Amino acid sequence: MPFDGKNFSETKPDVLSLAGLVAWLETQDPEERYNFMNFEGMCLIGQYMAAHGEEWNCRNYVRFTDTPVGESHRFGSIAVQYPHTFGGALERAKALLK
Repeated sequence: MPFDGKNFSETKPDVLSLAGLVAWLETQDPEERYNFMNFEGMCLIGQYMAAHGEEWNCRNYVRFTDTPVGESHRFGSIAVQYPHTFGGALERAKALLK
């Protein structure tokens, strides 16, 4: 049967991939700042993981950024650099995708 536009499912990037982070950052206000030093959920990665239903705390942050799981080990390098805005993080994440 020819493609009728009804028999497909939307695919989303893996949460632990740079493509997933980029997709989420593209939905955020680029001027909004995040608190890099807040390990209890207001840091960039904490907000990203919470948006995907993942529990986030200091212990998970250390394990997440120190363990190279897929591409997620690069999330810390994206989050730490200035400016601490979603727009700045988006630019850095896109640069790593190239």
